[in-house]
Amino acid sequence: MSTYNDQFQKYIDFQREAFEPFRAFSDIAAQTFERIARQNYAVLGDYIEFAVEQARLPAQVADMNDYVGKQIAQTRALGEKIAKRTQEYAEIARTAQDATAGLVAEKRTAAKKAA
Repeated sequence: MSTYNDQFQKYIDFQREAFEPFRAFSDIAAQTFERIARQNYAVLGDYIEFAVEQARLPAQVADMNDYVGKQIAQTRALGEKIAKRTQEYAEIARTAQDATAGLVAEKRTAAKKAA
C-alpha cells in the first residue's frame, strides 16, 4: 500500500518528466527571442542612421543634382544593409528550427529506447 507521500512523489516525478521537453524548448525560445530582439535593435539603428543622414543632407550640398545623387546613394546603401539584415533574420530562424528539430529527434530517440 502506498502512502500519500509516495503518491505525491510519483506525481512530482511524472510532472518533471512530462514537462522536460517544454523546459528545453523554453530555453531555445528564450535564446531566439534575444537574438531577434538584438537584430531588431540593429535594424532600428540602421534606420536612425539613414534618417539622420537624410536630415543633414540639405545642409551638406550646394546644388540639386548633388542632393539627388547623394540621396540615391544613401538609399541604396540602406537597401543593401536591410538586405543583409534580412539574411541574418533567416539565419536566426534556421538556427531556431534546427535546434527545435534536434530536440524533437532527441526526444523521439529517447521514447523509442524507453519503449
